[in-house]
Amino acid sequence: MEDRSFIPNPAIVMAGLTTARTAAAISSIQVAGVGAEEILKTIFKPFGQTHRSAPTVPFIAGSILYGFIVDNQKNIDEVVIGCESENSFSINCHGNPLIVENILALLQKHNVQIIEPNEIMIFLGREKFGDNAIAIEADIAGAEAATLDGAKIIAEQAKAGLHALANNWLKIGEIEDIKKQAKQVLADSKTAGYFITGAKIVIAGAPNSGKSTLFNYLCGREKALVSDIAGTTRDWLNAKIKLKKIAAEFFDTAGLDENLIAQNTIDAQSQALSKELIENSDLVLFVVDNTAWAKSPPYNSLRCRLGSERRLNELVVYNKCDLAGDVSNKGLAISAKTGSGVQELIAAIEHKLGVDDFDIKKTVCFTDRQKKILEQIVTADEIKRIQQLITKLLNDDFRV
Repeated sequence: MEDRSFIPNPAIVMAGLTTARTAAAISSIQVAGVGAEEILKTIFKPFGQTHRSAPTVPFIAGSILYGFIVDNQKNIDEVVIGCESENSFSINCHGNPLIVENILALLQKHNVQIIEPNEIMIFLGREKFGDNAIAIEADIAGAEAATLDGAKIIAEQAKAGLHALANNWLKIGEIEDIKKQAKQVLADSKTAGYFITGAKIVIAGAPNSGKSTLFNYLCGREKALVSDIAGTTRDWLNAKIKLKKIAAEFFDTAGLDENLIAQNTIDAQSQALSKELIENSDLVLFVVDNTAWAKSPPYNSLRCRLGSERRLNELVVYNKCDLAGDVSNKGLAISAKTGSGVQELIAAIEHKLGVDDFDIKKTVCFTDRQKKILEQIVTADEIKRIQQLITKLLNDDFRV
């Protein structure tokens, strides 16, 4: 969500684009507020009506109207208007950005305030949920969840989950109990985030270990350039892939080799970029070439190899098992070329991230606003301050 302050004003008619700003088949503009119906009656001409002075059809909640948006008898676009409630309407027009801008400009001429998509969603949320900030955030975030389970996790927080727990905190008044529970919510939220937004997984390893071959197999197509020449990948590629339970964004990186840093600027930059991606990942798949195992030094953790200050979450993947004979004693053995062991690798990834047995009814937070408030609760020392933070969590005129 964007970091933007917004407090809805029900006395003002507002409109915002709720679909992408890029070209599309259909775009949707939400118009809401007391007086929205009267404005739409002024600019909407029902299909079959030849003159704007002719009687207009009633804007009844639940009805769908077909016709044209007009400006001084000039048709701007053929549209379908959904009458969602007494003061809320959806104009569904063609997705040409010029048409969208013309409709927004026409609404602005009629004193409609044009606002950002999330702002119109807050306005509608306030109409539905009153001052329940968590329910409003759930209504917005649920539609953007990466998985169905992610949407279910978010929905659980609106009435039960986080909302119920925070209300209970206001009753118990025990500082240490509240802080302990808030800390647990933050811990569980990290795993829940893999369902909601997905995980960031980096494929790393020495040059020619088979990283790009594994990346291509996971993608289901040849996206990365593969060759027998070590160091073919100098940049990084990424792809979003649906695993068994979660969605993940995989990154194919340049092979890690300290000798390449001194060769030229391009190789040095590639090495630095690979290390940066690794440091900021949720999980690293460290790919080892089994055929070169006898000639290579024993595997050392990525943290040691990179001099990382934080403990990296990693899985060691022994690749090319189709060429290296029996490598079962080494752990997670695969052949990225044939696909052998890849399903076991996916299961291992989800187990390592803690999502294979995660209870989707757990209490979690799912927005930066909620996370920041919970972090403040964990470090607060006075019950009065904690109660202020809990109230803010529940009823804040929040940032989105």
